[in-house]
Amino acid sequence: MNEQIVIPTEVQQLLNEINSVTVNLAEIQISEHPLLPSFNRFITINKMVIDTDLPRTYLFYKQVLRDKITNEIEPSQLPTPEWLIGEKEWSSLRDQNFERILVPVVDTENQEPILDSDGNPKTSIVKVNTHHYMLWLLKNDKVSFLDLLKSYLQEFIEVNKNELDRLS
Repeated sequence: MNEQIVIPTEVQQLLNEINSVTVNLAEIQISEHPLLPSFNRFITINKMVIDTDLPRTYLFYKQVLRDKITNEIEPSQLPTPEWLIGEKEWSSLRDQNFERILVPVVDTENQEPILDSDGNPKTSIVKVNTHHYMLWLLKNDKVSFLDLLKSYLQEFIEVNKNELDRLS
């Protein structure tokens, strides 16, 4: 007797979707390159190494250009500055909507609020160790992996914009 499995249409569609996923950890669209306006620009994260002993996280990526009309990938040698989250890195504590949590700043002597130049109570972000925070967020289902990468990518881009925009 010969056996054969029967794959229903819904299951085949699921298999097709799985097989069509691009092989990278994430592809996140970023701002256009200032000198290459005919292309959409993406960061493709290909590898992530988390060393919990140090702790350090290395992210390996490339900048990808896609033609706005044809959607074809254009070969490029755009720079990829090192993306390392080191043991001394900190992150801003965030709420359930992933917005930075701001807390009041007070005078240490009398615990009275300190006012900014407009007369409003001054606030500050709350700093937390990045590695502990990333692991806590992921282990407690506070944020998806892709959303976490997007958040750290935004900060990385802000710090490295000039180098990312440089033409080789």
